[in-house]
Amino acid sequence: MAAAYAGTAASFQSASQAGAPGSAPAPASAPATGSPAEHAGYLAQHFSADALNPDVKAVVMHANLAPVPFGRIVVRTREQVTSAQAGAQGSQAASSVYAAQITYENAGQGLVRRMEVMQTDKGDSATRLELSYRGYFPFLTQSISSNAQEAPPIVGARKVVRFDTQTDGHMNFTYFYGAPGQDMSADPGQVVCDAGKRYAASQLNAAIQGQALELDCQLIDENGGVTSKVTFAYLDKYQVALLLRVKYPDSTLDSTIEDFRVE
Repeated sequence: MAAAYAGTAASFQSASQAGAPGSAPAPASAPATGSPAEHAGYLAQHFSADALNPDVKAVVMHANLAPVPFGRIVVRTREQVTSAQAGAQGSQAASSVYAAQITYENAGQGLVRRMEVMQTDKGDSATRLELSYRGYFPFLTQSISSNAQEAPPIVGARKVVRFDTQTDGHMNFTYFYGAPGQDMSADPGQVVCDAGKRYAASQLNAAIQGQALELDCQLIDENGGVTSKVTFAYLDKYQVALLLRVKYPDSTLDSTIEDFRVE
């Protein structure tokens, strides 16, 4: 689960999916490479309520959630990853910067499809696909690197134990997971979030209307360990959360919103 929120930039730092929600079999048609349009078609087909595990889909349908109030939002961000590296004179900070374009689409039932396409200054690229509840509780995720020989499996929750749908106060998403062809984990993982301060969303970018609510989340693996801490800005007007920061034990990702468009 640690990489589930880090966006594509983290996939260049580590391929680890420790503590991630369980994987569903990857469709053979997954585009290991291709244009954003090709990825968009794949996203619509394989990242929807119908693509969820039947038990998970039943939980979402039973919640009878209102859809988000937008069709499509496109965000451009600057993502900086800072990590500690050991050197002759002790630990030193190393920093990498990436440019990303992130598309959010209304998938109904409070679900949001998210596609992040990231590029380095060397021309390398990666794509991250996701289906989540309003941007902060992930149900399905997949990272696809431009130099991958084949696409990795779609990672997805297999059974939901707790699904808090309010967007303030204390929220918990508890789920079991399992790799393709394997049993579910013996113990569940969790995403635990607490609402923080409110502020004008225009502080993030002048084009964003309404108020933003800070969500501080912890990602907890099946062993009860915190794998990462994540900060979101939940946008009241659009009812979706944008990722601002991911903190790991040995690195931090900071995301700055450079452009925001509702289409």
